[in-house]
Amino acid sequence: MSTLFVVRLGPPGSDKIAWARYESGALVQLRQGGDARGLAGDIASYEGEARVGAILPGERAAYRTMPSPPRQSGKLTSAAKLLLEDELALPIEDHHIAIHRYDNAAAIVAIEKRHIDETLERFAEAGVTLSVLTTDFFCLDGEEERGVLVVEGDRMIANFGERAYACELEIGKHALVECLVGHPDAKIGVYADQSAGRGWTENPRYERLGDSGDETLLRLAGAAIDAGRAVNFLQGAYRPPRKRIVELTQWRRAGAMAASLAFVLFVGVAADAWRAGAVADHYESEARRIFETAFPDVPENAMRSHARTVLGASGGASFLAISDTLGAALLENDNVVIDRIRFDQERGVFAFSVRSRTDGDIAAFRESLSRMGATTAETSGYRRSGDFWIGEMTVALS
Repeated sequence: MSTLFVVRLGPPGSDKIAWARYESGALVQLRQGGDARGLAGDIASYEGEARVGAILPGERAAYRTMPSPPRQSGKLTSAAKLLLEDELALPIEDHHIAIHRYDNAAAIVAIEKRHIDETLERFAEAGVTLSVLTTDFFCLDGEEERGVLVVEGDRMIANFGERAYACELEIGKHALVECLVGHPDAKIGVYADQSAGRGWTENPRYERLGDSGDETLLRLAGAAIDAGRAVNFLQGAYRPPRKRIVELTQWRRAGAMAASLAFVLFVGVAADAWRAGAVADHYESEARRIFETAFPDVPENAMRSHARTVLGASGGASFLAISDTLGAALLENDNVVIDRIRFDQERGVFAFSVRSRTDGDIAAFRESLSRMGATTAETSGYRRSGDFWIGEMTVALS
């Protein structure tokens, strides 16, 4: 049975929170007006493993949808920063970018790092570790043709699938009109109290779904987190550590787990050893076949010594000597990576692609090679590509 605690945080400056506990998706406990330490007490009194998710006010996050996003995570992150950079009041470096992939699109969210830091610190002080952190507008299951609103006093939370926001009610009404442009047949479900609800449901396009408030939002949040619809901000540098299992009977269960783990490790090691042996045998037989085809006059038992002779006696510098030099330079410059390496045996020259976070790292790599007696040359200028500097170069021994 899975247990989930969902916590709704109040507005800035308020320590009051509301939370609900779910067992296998069903709401079994609801508390309003408490604080983080009270939540910690409830979690501590619960014997078992539980996840804890927190819901921030949506005003703290900027959300956009990117259709047909790049497959590579690095390219997607770079594109997300470019998409949001001009819409943020503070520099993009002050924001954390969270990404959630859908089938043919990606949800991109920017939130100031200080909001995440303050929230995590607040819960850590109470002894609670969060596994999910999201905003209230991601708790609504809205779509382009069927939006969902929550009206709470002078505040609105809205979700139309590709657009979602939380703001003051009057601003939200103007944004609502923009969301409905191009969707004249869209229906809108509204959660609002009785007095506010009448003003919305007079229009046949609107349907009152129930009251607003903590209980409603916590119910919606529990369903969204359980279904994986809510974008989790705890990614990258904020990814939580893997949670340890809480023991009901510490020593007996720990012993059983240790025995099980030992058995699993034994089976895993045995399976890995068998696979490694099979792969090694395959490579050995394939190497012998290629060697016999290339050097039919050389005895089979001289394969390794003949390979060393060929590699160490080329028209230029030996393959082994230049490989040692290149390897030593890479050890001194571990920020540099080389790809697509080629060796010209007649000239004794290595040619390869090089990439690094900065062009200074590449310059330091070339200086190391020069100090070790190698000559380097650019075959193309170094250029910026995404988060890396890349280029082509050759290396030969002087």
